[in-house]
Amino acid sequence: MVAVPKGVNFPVILFLLISMSELLFTSTFGKSISDCNCVCGVRGRGNRIVGGNAISPNEYPWLVGLNRQGKMYCGATVISHRHVLTAAHCVNGMEANEIRVYLGGHEISKDYTEIRRVKKIHEHEYFDIISFDHDIAVLELDKPIKFGPKVQPVCLPDGSRDNYTGALTMVAGWGRTEERGKTSDVVRSVQIPVWSPEQCHDAGYGDKRLTGNMMCGGYHDGGRDACQGDSGGPMILTGPTGSAEIIGIVSWGRGCARPNLPGIYTRLVNYLPWIQKKIAGQCLCQPKAGSRSLLTDGFFG
Repeated sequence: MVAVPKGVNFPVILFLLISMSELLFTSTFGKSISDCNCVCGVRGRGNRIVGGNAISPNEYPWLVGLNRQGKMYCGATVISHRHVLTAAHCVNGMEANEIRVYLGGHEISKDYTEIRRVKKIHEHEYFDIISFDHDIAVLELDKPIKFGPKVQPVCLPDGSRDNYTGALTMVAGWGRTEERGKTSDVVRSVQIPVWSPEQCHDAGYGDKRLTGNMMCGGYHDGGRDACQGDSGGPMILTGPTGSAEIIGIVSWGRGCARPNLPGIYTRLVNYLPWIQKKIAGQCLCQPKAGSRSLLTDGFFG
């Protein structure tokens, strides 16, 4: 409860509070929220076919492909006009000029909408190539992305939830359709349930392989999973406003879809402050309900 001194008009106090909030937001990101003039997490139209099957074109308009030397090798996710999110292991040891970002594609080698160069790689400073802890990177693009029906940003989580146990998520990409198979020419998706931390530690990896920055997803009897080539792509959940938000990044696993060996995903909610620092000055699109997240409100120092 806020106490209002006697003799001070409440609307004046309210105006001052709003102004201070906008000032904080502007100083953190360089633009006010109204400057974004865009929404995040809006899916493309079409009926989804899950279980590792092809989906409707541009159903996930935030999904992009990373290309190196003419080969698509990892996925990534659009989060702003100038930034895409991926796994650190997808860019570790690379120079920015080696990577091309293909946007708006379904059959990615043919129908992409735009290609962007990478201006700067923001790989997490504590990424461990052995354990894959802190497996996250932000790629800053050379030119702004033009949002449209085929290219849209996903929403970032608002930070109010850190336990996703039992949530049914969607993972999509151009990865292999089976462990020793070929990568897919078109985007495919699979529904993945999130495991509890206890289930993760009871899985076949052992306690020492898993950290608090990771979460597990898959099926105890195997059969459905992300696979090689899907790395860096998003684990998507429908948020409280009905918009799609990214809660994980495809990181690693032993084989693909093996029983009791779930896929491992970077736990995105742990990295909201880090993402904020890497995209400082860039406005973020908001969920269609218009509520601000903890990230964009600048509550993280």
